[in-house]
Amino acid sequence: MTLLLSLLLVHLLADFPLQSQRMAKSKQRKLRVLLEHLAIHSIGTAVVLGIFYQMNDLNGPTACIIGGGIIGTHALLDGSPLKRLLHPAVAFWVDQLLHIGIVTGLVVYLTPVVWPTSFTLPDQILWISVWGLIATELVGRGIAPLLAPFAPRLIESHFERKVTRKEQLDGLKRFVTHEVEDSARSYTTEINGVGRYIGLVERAIIVCLVAVNATGAIGFIIALKALARFKQFDDRRFAEYYIIGSLLSILGALLCGMAIRLAL
Repeated sequence: MTLLLSLLLVHLLADFPLQSQRMAKSKQRKLRVLLEHLAIHSIGTAVVLGIFYQMNDLNGPTACIIGGGIIGTHALLDGSPLKRLLHPAVAFWVDQLLHIGIVTGLVVYLTPVVWPTSFTLPDQILWISVWGLIATELVGRGIAPLLAPFAPRLIESHFERKVTRKEQLDGLKRFVTHEVEDSARSYTTEINGVGRYIGLVERAIIVCLVAVNATGAIGFIIALKALARFKQFDDRRFAEYYIIGSLLSILGALLCGMAIRLAL
């Protein structure tokens, strides 16, 4: 179980916190970017397998097969042009499920994995870390492309501009400059804006509250988030988007929090 959790943690770290938006968008088109991403995965996987090999929990051939299988299939999936043919949300979830399934399948098939009756401290830390990253990073990244086509965000900006016009004063014509307050409205999905980080923090807090069985405080978090968007609820499309996105985000955080409680 410790090996499996360690490799899953490496995958989640390499695919989310250690993978920039530039790498995620261009790794299918640029070989150099794909190799950079694979190098991060390879280093993390090699470190984990090396530690277990030194502890005599894993023999050399098995470690090579697991490492080669993980990195090889990761290269094939991330470099596959088929992902461009799918809806971004479908491509994301299929990609992540395949990555996680391959890691789990290789470890379960090649090593003895036993569900513990009680989690040791290292397994508890790994279990919490894995589900924490799933809640904060994987769920958030997966919801964003799913709702992006239906996610208008009304942005209203107020600004001052200078207007010069010809005026007649005391029989004399001259150009006078005035400062005029103006406003503009536009829509943007803000997928990678502040809203993403608000959602990340929200899910992290909910996971912690569920893990410590303090679910009553979740309502306060939801109310605080809604308060920040109160004026934008006049836009019905935004309100519908906000409700659907928040419910999906909260559901993901609740399930991950319940999973974490299994190890506590």
